[in-house]
This record gives sequence, structure tokens and C-alpha cells, in this order.
Amino acid sequence: MTFCDLSKKNIVVTGASSGLGQATAILLSRLGATVCLIGRDEMRLKETIRRMNGKGHVVLPFELVKFDEYKEKFKYITENLGMLDGLIHFAGIRNTIPLKVLKNESIQKVFEINFNAFIQLSKYFSQKKNVSSEGGSIVAVSSVAALRGTPALTGYSSSKAAVDGAVRSLSCELAPKKIRINSIAPGHVETNMNLEVKKTLSDGAYEQIIESHPLGIGQPSDVANLAAFLMSDEARWITGTTIPIDGGFTARA
Repeated sequence: MTFCDLSKKNIVVTGASSGLGQATAILLSRLGATVCLIGRDEMRLKETIRRMNGKGHVVLPFELVKFDEYKEKFKYITENLGMLDGLIHFAGIRNTIPLKVLKNESIQKVFEINFNAFIQLSKYFSQKKNVSSEGGSIVAVSSVAALRGTPALTGYSSSKAAVDGAVRSLSCELAPKKIRINSIAPGHVETNMNLEVKKTLSDGAYEQIIESHPLGIGQPSDVANLAAFLMSDEARWITGTTIPIDGGFTARA
């Protein structure tokens, strides 16, 4: 028996065209899973597939805020992939906006993709016609911003805190279906998105970010490892929790 063997598991990954989603899709394939990659950019999704092991992976270019298309999209996924064993929601946006200029429209935009899309994905994944009879695992990506205060991230951190609250409620609701659901809360990870954020900061400000993580800045593979574990049968007794993966960020006073 191989630890975290995902052979014969069919898993949906959103945000699979870059960053954490891309790293996770690649790792899942190397552990034997067949993956449906969801993202907005078809060419970048195909680039992810070129780096994956195995065959049968599915590319699905899709705007996750088009909620009226979910039924059709999940029908397409199961027809091409089979019954589903896992769902990982990495797609999301982050806005840094101080309260004095924060508008309802900005909050709604963040919640639509970070929270509302997660709820709808979980709803359709968990339907009997879509999920494996053996049950499954859902992972939502939260953030340490939901656990620790950060100026000007009110909309973003609130959307991630909402995800964490939903995970606890849904874990009770979905347990009878043998579906586990958890969230993971990364600290600062060296993704393309965060590298763009780095360009807007002074050297001193970025050094503060590094110093706030006792083990240093994370890599996408660090988060992918945790997501893959939560997809595996070895995590069969873990549900309804938020797991920080942050190099010790939230451990600091």
C-alpha cells in the first residue's frame, strides 16, 4: 500500500491554470488521480495538463460566477471523468482596499468567487448523481487572513472566514453521505499572484512578511501536499476543520 495513493480517484480542481491549483493538479496526477481542471484560460489549463502524469484528464474553461451553468458543467464532468471522489476549490481573488474606499460592489465580487462559487460547487459535487457511492472529500482554500487581522483586507478576509464557517456546518450535513469537507489556510506562498504583490511593496515591507513566517515563505508544493493528503483515504477521519499551513505565521503572538 502506498501512502496517499489516489489511483482511481476522480478529482475536480478549480484555479488549475496557475499557482496553488496548478501545483495541486500536477501532484494529484502523480499520485494516480484523474483530474478535471477548471479555470478561465484554456491555454494555461492545457499547459498544466502537459506537466501532469497519466491520461484522461479533462480541461474545462469556465467562469465560476456563471451559477446557472453549474448543472450542465457537472453533467459534462461526470460524462467525461466518471463519478467524483474529490473537489478542491483554489480559484479566488484578493482585493486590498481600505475601509474608507471599500464599496459594496467590491465585497460582492470577492464573495461571489471566494464563497458563493464554493457553496455551489459543493452543492453539485455532493449530489447523488455526481459523487461516488463511496463518498468523497471537499477542500476549500481559506487564508490566514481569516484567522489574523490584516489592514485593508476586510472583504477578502471576511469571504475566507465565511468559507471556514460553512465548512463546519457542511461537515455535519454531508457526513451521512460519507463526504468530508475541510478548509486549508495558507500563509504567504510564492505564487505568481503574490510575486505581483511583492512588486508593490518596499524591500522593508516584504522583509516583514518573511520574518512573520518563522519557517519562511511557502512554496505551492507545500500547500499541494496538504490538499492531496485531504483527498486521500488516510484523511478519512478529518472533517469540519480549518488547517493553517503557514510556516508558523498564526503561532506568533
